Amino acid sequence: MGAEVDTWDPRADRISMLTLHASKGLEFPVVFIVGCDEGLLPLRPWAGAEIDYAEERRLLFVGMTRATTRLILTGAQRRMIRGELTECSPSPFLASVDRALLDTSGEMTRRKRKPAAQQLTLL
Repeated sequence: MGAEVDTWDPRADRISMLTLHASKGLEFPVVFIVGCDEGLLPLRPWAGAEIDYAEERRLLFVGMTRATTRLILTGAQRRMIRGELTECSPSPFLASVDRALLDTSGEMTRRKRKPAAQQLTLL
């Protein structure tokens, strides 16, 4: 995804998917930062890994400040990790965001979902 920044055209009418690192220096009217969950922000790649919390927090701030009009931070209640459905909690970095700026009602995204279609098998 980092290579796409080299070919990114701000005049193009499209959605761009970038890493937090690649978004440095760019601005967009609307920014979605997905995966604002404990274990993803800050990233915990494996047990015992050293985490630079200050750098991880700074990267999130970089991503957040790319939005000129609207910023949407998303997380999951449950996420499939290594084949297991795992309960998630919000990133601890979100605690430092002023609560008056947040809409945590979930009304934008909560809709009745259709029942999942049953996967058919060939044999």
